[in-house]
Amino acid sequence: MSKDISRIRSRRPLQSEIRETILGEFILSGRLQPGDKMPSETELCEIFGASRVTIRTAMQGLKDAGYIRIVRGSGSWVLPRPESIHSGLDRLVSFDTFASNSGRPIDSGDVDIVHLAAGDDENTEIFDAADGFTRVSRTKLIDDRVVAFIVDYVPDTVLTTDEMRRMFDGSVLDVLLERGLAAYSDCQITPVVPDAEMSTRFGGSASALLQLSELTRDESGEIVNRSEAWLSPESFTFQLRRRREG
Repeated sequence: MSKDISRIRSRRPLQSEIRETILGEFILSGRLQPGDKMPSETELCEIFGASRVTIRTAMQGLKDAGYIRIVRGSGSWVLPRPESIHSGLDRLVSFDTFASNSGRPIDSGDVDIVHLAAGDDENTEIFDAADGFTRVSRTKLIDDRVVAFIVDYVPDTVLTTDEMRRMFDGSVLDVLLERGLAAYSDCQITPVVPDAEMSTRFGGSASALLQLSELTRDESGEIVNRSEAWLSPESFTFQLRRRREG
């Protein structure tokens, strides 16, 4: 097996980096097709210079996400690609990253980046002592079909509107992560029936949506972004691993 694996760059746990590198290099790249056998645990240990425990954790992550099937004592096989964008809720990553990791290219449409003064939008009332804000709204599309509508609010004290316009490339969260401004978020997912305006954004065919309301904070706990997203439940699947106490 070739050892030309892409260099690992970020500071996330090694098993997470290895999992996503395996996903990109072997599965999403098309190097291995559904039904093909994955490299053995020994081969992956050699490729990445990592322990068996780390490799097993990375492979378990791919199994949990529905990319591979693991047969104890026999090996791992690539499964058919998930139809929906699939991710756990424990990772602070953007919808664009969710889509990329699922092999479903996602585009932005109807992007609108505007500056707001305090009091212009009730969604900014959650912030403390901010005089101005940037509101970024856009639709997200897969194969030219709208699968999400997202609105973000970022106070001027975090990033100015001009900075956001220069740096925005589909995801506000990616901008914040790149600048080291986002540490964690609290989010709530609620099934909703869209009103006429929201239904129109989805082509008039959405009878139900998932609304994800999220507050992202920096290391000190200050809110750096409020995000409201409406998602097509046919296109997004979220999972949460529950562990026993103790």
